[in-house]
Amino acid sequence: MDEAALWQLMNAARDRMNFAQKKLWDAIRINPEKWTHHSLDDRENGIWVVALIGRSVVSYNDFEHGFDRSSFIKYGEISELGWGQADLDVTVQHILNELEIGHPTAPRVSSP
Repeated sequence: MDEAALWQLMNAARDRMNFAQKKLWDAIRINPEKWTHHSLDDRENGIWVVALIGRSVVSYNDFEHGFDRSSFIKYGEISELGWGQADLDVTVQHILNELEIGHPTAPRVSSP
């Protein structure tokens, strides 16, 4: 996916967000950046990152065509890729739920 198409997805998702989701999104979002992730077969893949929160990012997965949380140790390099297929507003709601109740509510999805 190119950056212009990604911006369209993000803007459409923000339009669907409620007030609390928009506040959180506006606090954690960044301009899209390509980060690297090494797959199991040691290929380097470029993954779009659109938000930072703690030691995790919200990323767009071109393989699954959706947003999810991924973890990182070093800025610019994803260590564990999330494989979810959620819309951005759904992913933001899962983060909001986690902040409010103290534990993840999003299902854990393994790699293909």
